[in-house]
Amino acid sequence: GSGGGRANADGDAEIEADFAGFEVPGCPECSEGMIKPDVVFFGDVVPEGRKQEAMEAVEGASGVLVVGSSLAVLSSFRLVDAAHRLGLPIAVVNVGETRAERSGITVTKVEEQAGPVLEALAAMPF
Repeated sequence: GSGGGRANADGDAEIEADFAGFEVPGCPECSEGMIKPDVVFFGDVVPEGRKQEAMEAVEGASGVLVVGSSLAVLSSFRLVDAAHRLGLPIAVVNVGETRAERSGITVTKVEEQAGPVLEALAAMPF
């Protein structure tokens, strides 16, 4: 691509940019800590409440759609495994084999990059 880097199938990117001058903003409330978005970064622990909410969402779903994930991390695979045990249909949009497929879970697979697939779906008149 033209972004000066290379995207890998697992979502990691090799970026050829100098971040030496980047400063992490401080917390405006306490001025001591740094601001961190309310997301779970790779390697972080998923908060227990969020795990429970996600599992409840699967249990109340009519199916599961996985987009752009190899499901290598247990926190995401656990949800797909639960959907499988509940007999829910599972669709995966991902380049490369997923942990679900390696585990023998039947999925409807779209072996394409997520961006173009989601753009095409968004353009469809449902």
